[in-house]
Amino acid sequence: MKLLFKSHNASLVSHAFQTILVTYLILFLIEQTWAGFVSTYLNLNYLLIAVIILGILDLFSEHPKQKKQKTTKKDYILISLLGIISFAIIKYKTIDLGWLSWTISIIAGILIILLSLLILEEDETNNTK
Repeated sequence: MKLLFKSHNASLVSHAFQTILVTYLILFLIEQTWAGFVSTYLNLNYLLIAVIILGILDLFSEHPKQKKQKTTKKDYILISLLGIISFAIIKYKTIDLGWLSWTISIIAGILIILLSLLILEEDETNNTK
């Protein structure tokens, strides 16, 4: 299959996709937490269309081989922090459920941490082979 973008153009498309995706996810999270905070000024559907288009273009771009990095203590700390933040967000959104809110939040936070660690360890074992 012929690649659409190569070298510098491919890195521009990849960087644009990553930037727009992270921006969309942050704005979506803000909108879900405080309804109307973002949607008053910006329709997130337009940003989602840009994310999808750039994602497709990035998919058909040439990417240079990247060397695998060894897992550090910072990776484990980041995974733990993201799991705790996820727990807090889920707890905040389901607070009306009472004790069930705590159960759902704790299980979701633990699952996020465990799945992230599983993916991190899987990458590490694939690098040693």
